[in-house]
Amino acid sequence: MGPIFSERVIHAPTEPEIHGAHDALAVSLHETGRVDLPLIAELLGRSEADTLAELGESVYLDPERSAQGRDVWVTSDEMLSGAVRTKLALAREAAHHDQRYARNVSALEGVQPADLRPSEITARLGAPWLPVTDIQDFVQEVMGIETTVRHTPEVACWSVNRAPFLSRAEATSVWGTERRNAAELLEDALSQSIPKIWDHWRDENGNDRRELNTQETEAAKEKLAAIKSAFEKWVWGDPERSDRLVKLYNETYNNLVPRAFDGSHLCLPGASSVITLRAHQKRVVWRIIASGRTYMAHAVGAGKTFSMAAAIMEQKRLGLISKAVIVVPGHCLAQMAREFLMLYPTARIMVADEANFVKAKRQRFIARAATENWDAIIITHDAFKFIPVEAGFEREMGWTASLQHQCAMMEVH
Repeated sequence: MGPIFSERVIHAPTEPEIHGAHDALAVSLHETGRVDLPLIAELLGRSEADTLAELGESVYLDPERSAQGRDVWVTSDEMLSGAVRTKLALAREAAHHDQRYARNVSALEGVQPADLRPSEITARLGAPWLPVTDIQDFVQEVMGIETTVRHTPEVACWSVNRAPFLSRAEATSVWGTERRNAAELLEDALSQSIPKIWDHWRDENGNDRRELNTQETEAAKEKLAAIKSAFEKWVWGDPERSDRLVKLYNETYNNLVPRAFDGSHLCLPGASSVITLRAHQKRVVWRIIASGRTYMAHAVGAGKTFSMAAAIMEQKRLGLISKAVIVVPGHCLAQMAREFLMLYPTARIMVADEANFVKAKRQRFIARAATENWDAIIITHDAFKFIPVEAGFEREMGWTASLQHQCAMMEVH
C-alpha cells in the first residue's frame, strides 16, 4: 500500500529552513526576484541594519535604481559585473552625496578590466567604434582628398561622398583603378566587401551577359589592400589620436565583466561529510539557486553530478522547489542515482530503471512520482518521451498543428 493511503502527499508550500543571511537571500531572490531587505530581515528575525551587517559584501546599494527614500539592493555578482566602468562612474558620483556608495566604489575599482594597449586593439576600416571624423582625416591626410563619410551603426552601413574623387588622378592611379576608383574601394573597405569587376555585353540574341574580369578584379583587390594597410599604419601614428582611440575603445568595448557567482557561503546541510565540493561546484550551485536556470558546460570529470544533486537538495531545503526531475542519457541513469546518494545518503530518489518503467508499471510509476514526496526523480531521455503532457499544453506549443501538417503532407505524397 502506497503512502497516499497513510499520509498527506499533496503539501502546501513548505517553510524554508533558514540557517543564515545567505539562505534568506536565496529565498528573497526566488520569491521576489530581487534583494528584498525587509523580507530577509523578517526571515532572520533581525533588524535591517543587523541583516546588512551579516550579508556584508553579498549585497550592494544600486545608485542607478535607488531613488530618494527608496533603496534598491542588488547582489554582489550583479553589481560587480556587466558595464563596470559605467557603474564605477555612477558610484563615484553617488558617493559624493551618500557615503553608503563608497563601498561600491572600492569593490568596482577592484574588478575593472585592464586597459588594452594599441598593439592589442585591431583598428581596421569599417570597425563600428571608429569615429567618422577619423576616417575623413585619413582620407584627407593620406589620399589628399577632402570628402564626407557617413555611418549608420543600426544597419552597419557606410557611405562615401564620391564627388571629390572624380577629378583627382590619384583616385584612379595611386588608390584606385580606372574601373574601381578610390571612393568605391574605400566603401568596400568600410563595408568589408570584396570588389569584383564585371564585363557586360549583349549576345546575338539580345540577352544581357556578364563575365568576371579577373585582371581588373585583382588590380582592384591590390589597391584595396593598399588602402587598408595605409590606414592601419596611419591610425596609431599620432600620439594624441592614439590615446584618444585607446580610451574610446576601452570605454566602449573593454567595459564588460562576466557575472561571477560566489558559492563559498554554502554549507550544504544533509550532504555527506566525507565529500567536499570544489569552489567551481559551489559557484554553479549558487548560480542555479540565484538564477533558477543554468547551462552547466563543465568538462567531463568536473563533478557535474554532485553539482546538480547539491543544487536540487538546496533548492528543496529552501522551499524553492517541491521535487526535481533529472533527465539523463540511458547509460548515465545508474551513475546519476549512485552519485546522488553518495553525496546525499538520506535523499529520497526515484529511478526509472528497467524494473520500474516497463510498460505494465509505467502508469504506476508516474502516479507515484506525482503523489509521493521525492527529492528527485531520475529518468532517461527515452523513458521521458513516454510521459504524456496535457492536450492544452500541446496545443499551446503548436505541436498538434505541426503533426497535422506533417500528416497532411504524407497523405498528399
